[in-house]
Amino acid sequence: MTPAEFEAIRNRMVQEYAAEHVAAGNWSAEDAERRATEDTRALLPQGVETPGMLMLVAETSGAEVVGRVWLALERQPGSGGGAWIYDIEVALEHRGQGFGRALLAAAEDEAARRGVDSIGLNVFGTNTVAQSLYRSAGYDVAAMQLHKKLGPGVGPS
Repeated sequence: MTPAEFEAIRNRMVQEYAAEHVAAGNWSAEDAERRATEDTRALLPQGVETPGMLMLVAETSGAEVVGRVWLALERQPGSGGGAWIYDIEVALEHRGQGFGRALLAAAEDEAARRGVDSIGLNVFGTNTVAQSLYRSAGYDVAAMQLHKKLGPGVGPS
């Protein structure tokens, strides 16, 4: 990914990340975009040129960018080591054509080429298409986080 490509998608990445956290019940809608912006800035202070981060794109044969993957070559200290996929996305109109699988394979190849022995990622519970892709690519569940909304009349009586 070029710096210009990154700048063109940065806002969309932040908005999508914020929306996923709101949908999962992790963040309030009022606070989500600020938190997503802060997280992204902290992880990518130099954008696509941030050391230890790789931003790869998928292109059609006509050089149209149709997807991306954001890979950290080393996880944060204390998080279990290995590489980490922060984001992977294929444009809606290009899904189901193998671009997601190709991006995942490219991330794995780049990590292995750099001596990394494992890759981890998070996937939101509602994203069953991504879960299926990861399972079919050999990823195993390492942890599971559960969530339950509570409200009036819910819970023990």
